[in-house]
Parts: sequence; structure tokens; C-alpha cells
Amino acid sequence: MRNTHNRLFILFTALLFLPGLLSGCNSSESAPTTEIVILHTNDTHGRVIGNATDVIGIDRIAAIHKNTANSILVDAGDTLHGLPVATLGRGADITAMMKEAGYDVMAIGNHEFNYGRDRLTELRGITGFPMLASNVTKNGSPFLDDTAIIKINGVKIGLFGIVTEETAAIAMPEYVSGLTFNDPVTTARQKSAYLKKQGVHVTVALCHLGIEPGSGTMSLELARKVPAIDIIIDGHSHTALPEGRTENSVLIAQAGQHGSYLGKVIISIDNGIVTAKTASLIGFEEAQNTAPDQSVADMLSEITANIEIVLGESTGESKAAMSSARNPGVRTQEMPIGNLVADAYREAAGAKIAIANGGDIRADIVQGVITKGDVISILPFGNTLMVKTVTPALLRKVLENGVSAIVVDGKGTIDHNQSPAGRFLQVSGFRFVYDPSASIGDRILSITLDDGRQLSFNDTTTTLALVGSNYIMTGGDHYTMLGDLPVLRELGTADEAFARYVKAHSPIDLPAMGRIVAVESGM
Repeated sequence: MRNTHNRLFILFTALLFLPGLLSGCNSSESAPTTEIVILHTNDTHGRVIGNATDVIGIDRIAAIHKNTANSILVDAGDTLHGLPVATLGRGADITAMMKEAGYDVMAIGNHEFNYGRDRLTELRGITGFPMLASNVTKNGSPFLDDTAIIKINGVKIGLFGIVTEETAAIAMPEYVSGLTFNDPVTTARQKSAYLKKQGVHVTVALCHLGIEPGSGTMSLELARKVPAIDIIIDGHSHTALPEGRTENSVLIAQAGQHGSYLGKVIISIDNGIVTAKTASLIGFEEAQNTAPDQSVADMLSEITANIEIVLGESTGESKAAMSSARNPGVRTQEMPIGNLVADAYREAAGAKIAIANGGDIRADIVQGVITKGDVISILPFGNTLMVKTVTPALLRKVLENGVSAIVVDGKGTIDHNQSPAGRFLQVSGFRFVYDPSASIGDRILSITLDDGRQLSFNDTTTTLALVGSNYIMTGGDHYTMLGDLPVLRELGTADEAFARYVKAHSPIDLPAMGRIVAVESGM
């Protein structure tokens, strides 16, 4: 009897605890810790073809994505324009390859507008995945895609896209006409709140803002002011962040430039809550451990085969290599390649003087044979050349804008890391001297034409024929003082003019220097 009593007591006690035990088991099974991987690229500028040194290639990126469990593949902009493989098809070939590679979503960068807003709308129609531009509106409505939600293994990932508001000033004015670039912070707050209402577990801001100071909002500022964001996948500043950067508990990740890295963010989610997040970079050597995806490789081969004949045609030769480096380089100082491009513009137009903004020059001049492909890589934007008449007084304002982004350190020497801006000018037909330590708008000290005449800053009657790309001649990159001037004539594209110049002067050599003189107090 006693044994029966004991057995009944044990059974009764077990039954009391059983619901709790079962509840604990069910909770564990329904909401386990899940790892989600975000693979990301940015600022590839058309570099989809892998090489033997530093470009991973979209076919290998596709394979890494397919071999990574619970992963999504995203891009943070400046992808559809740059090298000939991108520009000859006006972005269509790149979007086709991205679709085949399995990209889930991309944010647009400022260079996505290089084909015009209408072409960007067309490209969205063939991508097969969202193109996010949450802070860009047309007549009060979203211009492209506003937000996206991706569900993986029960986890809802909400994404929105932000492009730098500076695009309104640095893009070709006619290409962004009618569009409003809203404040990134305000937009991010709105979209984060909206996504939370949709029940997302992870909020991702896919941004083209950058972490370096400029005239637009930085991703660092976004992180400080919008803590509801979990992850910022960034671009624009071409920064490689090996372990990411955490700001106000927001993890910022960026994968350098030109396809040299594939970014990787791992997010741990427990019971719908983000418990950990880490960032890393898959470098070129590590990526070689994964074989390229065959379907993407086949598509890449077919596309490139169709343009190789055109791009392989010789336009001439160069006796020397010339760098297109950003800084120190074409965006901070006089450079041989910049002088050569400006000389080509002036000769093509028969103008008195010429300007070439550093942001237009995108690749080096190689020593030896220069092909059509090389020329398009150097000047990839398809801008036409435009001639307008300026006075010495107006030319000074033009040059003031060109050097307005230059920053000096405490010793009065140019800080090239803080100074690069596409508006910096390379020139032909004249020489100018400026003081980078002076106040913005009052830095130009003198302007002297090649014939020895020094121009007066108060001269509003003398006229000079000035040639430049239609990008800056219509007011792009803050050259608003040129925008409303009447057009004397418009010529062919900048790359065509440069190709003709190379052919006519082949073999070209290093041009004369000394056209831009910076008076640095620290030197």
C-alpha cells in the first residue's frame, strides 16, 4: 500500500511540472537563435569582371552567396555606371548580371543617375529586385522603391534605401529635374518606424552616404540620430571597414570599392530580438577559395564578347603612364592626366580656355597602346562638350567653386584626405594661383592666360570662350554660375574628343605642369 502511495505521489508531482517542461520545450523549438547573413557590395562602378589581382568578380560573388546559408545579397549603389561593360549597355547588362547573381535588393547611388532619371526607371523595370531610393520623391510620391521586406527562416528583414542629398547638386541637372532629395535623417526615422509596424525583426538602412565629411549627411550622423536602425550597409566614400564601425549601437558596414571586397554582416536573432551583430570583409584571396557560379560566368562571357571588338580598337599610344588617383590627385591638385583631358577639350572646341572637373576622370592612362576601352574607362560618363562665354569676373567665381572643398591642416598645408571633391578643376589655356587657407570664396589670387595676360577680377566686359563638360556647364557640382549662360555650341562626347586628341598627338607624353599653384603656408 505504501509503495502504491509513493508511486501515485511521484506521478502526481510529475504531472504538476509537466506543463512547464513542455512549455519550455515548445518555446525553444518555436524561437531558436537564428543567424542571418547579409553579403554586400558598394561602389563597384561596373567592375563585374574578376581579375587576377584585386577584383573578385560578380560570378564568384554569386557563388559565395549561394553557398552561404540564410544569406541575402545587397548593393549600396554606384554600380550601374563606370567601366565600358556598364556604360555601353547604359546599365542594362549590369542589372541583368545582378539578377542572375541573386541580388535581393540594391540602393541607388548618385552615379545611378548618370543615364538620366527615365533610364533609371527603365532599369528598375528589368532588374527583378527592388531598387531603393526612400528619400527621393517625384511630385510627392516615391520615385523608385520605398522599402523592402525579406523573410528568411522566420526572420523578417526590413530595408530602406538612402542616397546622399548632395546628388541634387552633383548629378547632371537635367537628369534629376523634377526629383526631390529629402533629408536622410527625417526619411530614416519615418521608414524605420514604418518597418517596425510591419513586424520586422531587423531594420537595415541601405545607404549611399559615406563616413567621410562632405556636403551631405554621413552615415555616422544617421546612426547617431536614428538608433532604431540595426544595421547600416553603406557606400559612397569607398571605405573598407574590416570589422565595421559601431555608432550609437548601430553597426555600420562598408566594403571599399571596385569589387575588391565582399562585405559580410552576421546577425543573431533570439526570440525576435537582435542579440549580436558583427561585420567582416571577404578579401580577394579568400574569395578565390570559391569557384565562380557557372550560369553567371556564362552570361558574363557572352556580354563581354559582344563589346571586346569595339573596346579593343587602338586610339593611339602614350609614352608614360598617368594616374587618375583621387587624392592626392585629380580631385585635390593639378595632375598630368587632368591637363591632357583639358587640352583635349580645348582643342576639340577651338576655345580659348578649358576646364575639366576631377570627378569626370575615372581611370589611368597606361603606358603603351591606348584602346577605345581605355578611353571610355577614363571618361565614362558620356557627357557632351559645351562652349559658353565667360568674363574674367565670372571665371574667378568658377575657380573659387573648384577649390572650395580644399581643406588645410593646422600647419596650413592641404589635407588631401579631407579635400577630394569632384568639382576640383583641371585647366587648359591659363594658369591660376590660390591660397587654400583663405576663406571660401576669396581664395583665387591670380589668373593668367597662356599669352601672358593677367585677368582682372573686376572685368565684366572681356569675353572668353570656355569649354567644359555639359555636366558642369549646366550647373552640376555647384557650378550654378554657369548654368543659365547661353550655349554657344555643343559638341560630341568628352571621350570622343579625348580619343581624337590621343590619335592626333600619338604618342602622347606628359604635358607641361604649373597650371595650378597652391600657396600653402605650411610649405
